[in-house]
Amino acid sequence: MRLTHGTTKSLTANVPLLALLVDSVRAKELPGGALGAKAVSLMRKGVFSGKPGKTLVLHADEKGGPRALLLIGMGKLADVTDADYRHAGMIVGREAAALDLSKVTVATAGKLSFDKTSLGACASGLVLSTYQYPLKKAEHAALASATIVSSIKGAAAVMNDAKGVAEGTNLARELGDLPSNIADPTYLRDVAAKICSKGKMGFKAHNTKALQRMKMGGILAVGQGSAKESYLIEMDYKPAGYTHTLCIVGKGLTFDSGGISIKPSGGMEEMRYDMCGAAATIGLMAAIARTRPKGVRVIGIVGAAENMPSSTAYRPGDVVTTGSGKTIEVINTDAEGRVVLADALHLATLKKPEAIIDMATLTGAIVVALGHEAAGMFCRDERLSKRLLGASERTSEKLWPMPTYDSYSDMVKSRWADVRNSAGREGGSCTAAAFLFSFTEGVPHAHLDVAGAAWEMKTRQGMPPGARGFGVRLLHDAVVNWGR
Repeated sequence: MRLTHGTTKSLTANVPLLALLVDSVRAKELPGGALGAKAVSLMRKGVFSGKPGKTLVLHADEKGGPRALLLIGMGKLADVTDADYRHAGMIVGREAAALDLSKVTVATAGKLSFDKTSLGACASGLVLSTYQYPLKKAEHAALASATIVSSIKGAAAVMNDAKGVAEGTNLARELGDLPSNIADPTYLRDVAAKICSKGKMGFKAHNTKALQRMKMGGILAVGQGSAKESYLIEMDYKPAGYTHTLCIVGKGLTFDSGGISIKPSGGMEEMRYDMCGAAATIGLMAAIARTRPKGVRVIGIVGAAENMPSSTAYRPGDVVTTGSGKTIEVINTDAEGRVVLADALHLATLKKPEAIIDMATLTGAIVVALGHEAAGMFCRDERLSKRLLGASERTSEKLWPMPTYDSYSDMVKSRWADVRNSAGREGGSCTAAAFLFSFTEGVPHAHLDVAGAAWEMKTRQGMPPGARGFGVRLLHDAVVNWGR
């Protein structure tokens, strides 16, 4: 989508659609010529209140000025957040598409005005609205061009960065929504390779033979039941003069049947979303390639595999030796994500980063605890925790700190190996995190269990059912603010 910055002259132009974000105070005057005057009259009569999310569409009967006017309520001025601006941007894009209009001009009215963060949020919402699932014919063409009116210095740069992050989010949504017969480990490898080539980033994809040489027995064990080849994928953004190094690790189970410990058939089709952590990591690296943040090297690592039942599948009771040399007793083959991450996290530690952040659809227990409202954050490093909570506050991608007691580590100890991959139902998310921490000892590590936040089968804040791209916006903000 083409995204441009406009001046107040844009408000009087003969545009297809003028969208105004208005507060709940009845405006005395609105731009838009005759349509603006009509909107003021209707607001005075109480036809449109300006309450959050409420819309009103007016069409012109005569030439001159906008052909249509869209009012979007933002509520009370004191209560309006950047998330509201992002949602408003999505509403604009959706309404424009429904009207079969490819261009729109967006402005604030009443007492509302853009600052840099709200401008970026609105721009982000406009781009997010253009996402279309690629395997189904869309009902309407997506918005092609938008102009946002503001007087902010440097607005073009703000909007460009917001567009880059939103496009990375849309990529993560697409990867999540695509079925497993298309978005398999090789597909993730190829998408990552294209991003790195275009973005001038380092790229490596360790295939089965390479993983065998590296003694990465965790990911090999999980993938051995599938005809699909497994990969550890590296995407390396390395700006000149960087002073910090971060590793972002994503769980990429492109389909999770549960393996020998097979899942119930009801809802198993949604297990294509078990790679949403990997999708967000790839989407984040695509955003970073576009925005080029300074001072921070970011290495994205994806463990891509498929967990299937077959005569070659790993079994409950097996003992697996990982790349770190630590052994894992397999209690449940459906606790496979942490086995793959054991090797991915070990690879991250070899990069000697300042911190490791992993994103994984790891446990159903976190969905029971937090629903789809937030991701669970497990972190034993206070500084890293504060950084991520700050990014969460700024981006509205919610994190909730979860306990990381030493007793959870005791629960994953094994009689037959160094650790076991399941400690049972009690504290399931917490013991899973403790398992992961045993593979990053000595490095600050935050584990984000995104099983609830990554996808949802209903509409939320303007996004249709499906993948949310959760984590792209959050971690991009963390990267940009890392050295500050």
